[in-house]
Amino acid sequence: MELDTRDTVFVSVDIQPRARMPWTEQNLLDAYREEQFTLGELNQAVDHFFDVMLPAAEAVSEFARQRGIPRLFVHWSRKATGDFSIVGDEPRPHDGFDVQPDDWVIAKTEMDAFPSSNIADILAGLGRRTLLMVGGHTRGCLGQTAKSAIARGYRCVLVREASFDCSYLRWPKGIDEVAYDHVVSLAELLRY
Repeated sequence: MELDTRDTVFVSVDIQPRARMPWTEQNLLDAYREEQFTLGELNQAVDHFFDVMLPAAEAVSEFARQRGIPRLFVHWSRKATGDFSIVGDEPRPHDGFDVQPDDWVIAKTEMDAFPSSNIADILAGLGRRTLLMVGGHTRGCLGQTAKSAIARGYRCVLVREASFDCSYLRWPKGIDEVAYDHVVSLAELLRY
C-alpha cells in the first residue's frame, strides 16, 4: 500500500470517552438480546476497545499529527438512549487524541456521517481523496460512513486494530463487508 500524506485525511468515527463497564444480564440492551449476542462476545469487545483499539487509534492519530495530515473527529451529536458507557452528557472525541485548534470536530445525527453532518463539505475543502480511518462500529457508524465515502470516490484505508464493534465476533465481519481500498495493521502503517 502506498500512502501519500499530502492526499490523506485522518478520520475518527465515534471514539468518545467511555467508562470501562462490563456487560451483565442486568444492563444488557434489548437490541443486543434480540441479536442474540452473548455476554462473552460483548465483554471481549469491551476488552478490545480499551486494550487494543484505543492505544492503536491514539497511535494512528499521533501518526497523522506528526506528518501534518489533517485530523477529523466525528461523533454523535447526542448521547444515545441506553448508552451507559459514554462519559459525560455531551459526546466528544476521546481525550487521548489531544485535539488541537486546527483539527476538525463534527457531530453527526445518523450512523452514516455523510447525510447527517458537514463531513462532505470539509473533505471537499481539504481537497484530499484518501481517508485514513479508525473507529466503530465496523457494522455501524464506521462501516456506513466508509461505504458512503467509497461511493463518493474516496480511497479508504482502515487500520484494523484501531476499529471496533459492540460484538467481538461481529467486528471482523463488519470490516469484510466494506470494500476498503486497504485494511492495514498498525505496524504496517507506522512503517511510513
